[in-house]
Amino acid sequence: MKNNFALDPILTNKDDSDPILEYKNIDTSTLALRRAHLGKIPFFQATSVDLVAYSIHTLDRMREQKRQSTREFGPQVVLPFDPYRYVWVRFRKRMLALADDAFINLPDGAGMQYMARALGHEIPELISMVGYAMNLIRIAHAKEYTVFLLGSKDEVLEKLYANFRRSFTGLRIVGRHHGYLRGAVAERVLEAVRKTDPHILFVGMGYHRGMRWIEENRAHLGDLIVVNVGGAFDTLAGTRKKAPDFMASAGYTWLWRTLNRPYRWHRLVLVAYWFLETMYFRFFKRKKA
Repeated sequence: MKNNFALDPILTNKDDSDPILEYKNIDTSTLALRRAHLGKIPFFQATSVDLVAYSIHTLDRMREQKRQSTREFGPQVVLPFDPYRYVWVRFRKRMLALADDAFINLPDGAGMQYMARALGHEIPELISMVGYAMNLIRIAHAKEYTVFLLGSKDEVLEKLYANFRRSFTGLRIVGRHHGYLRGAVAERVLEAVRKTDPHILFVGMGYHRGMRWIEENRAHLGDLIVVNVGGAFDTLAGTRKKAPDFMASAGYTWLWRTLNRPYRWHRLVLVAYWFLETMYFRFFKRKKA
């Protein structure tokens, strides 16, 4: 079967680069000071390399201190944002609180960089959620971190599992489960995550359901990084056509998804609201400031 990954250059371990050396010596000590709020959602003014290094440094520090004491840090949540997701979260109090408290919010859509400029901030680059997630996989493979995959359908999950095992021989995937969780199944999955205690948990239930699951269950998770990858499991497994490279690199993956799924065209209304709010920030709020 053909390996049909979304971002082939970063989904292979057959190059000569050492991912540990790539990130080990990157200084992230001042990263926490480089934050900008877009609306009510905070973002780091950092590159993708900075954020991957920050994630690894934080994870190593949590696990080291956990071995030395009984202190618990709790899950470090990573959420991607594009204009549609920004508006969806903005008007949901609990989701907004989750985003405000998140470990990292990724500017995954071109509109977020434009919004930053409108507010007088600078976001150095767009950061693909898939690219960020797969760099974590590269690190997990090199450092023997454990990974748990939660979401999508069983058949998609099995294809994704096979792809990962083929491209990253020896990757420690300690658990995987579909994302349709109800009743006792939901409790069993949560218990499985707690018992396996993975370093990284990828939640691929779709953006909305993934946000709700993380918000409802984060108090019961351990010291790990939780990444809401939305519906990316389908793309990475090769069961859904990915956005063309020119659209993905420009940050318009959300537009590609909308155009290919007519029933999602209502999202353009929310994107229109985002545009009007950004214009308001640019021409009124910023002048007042």
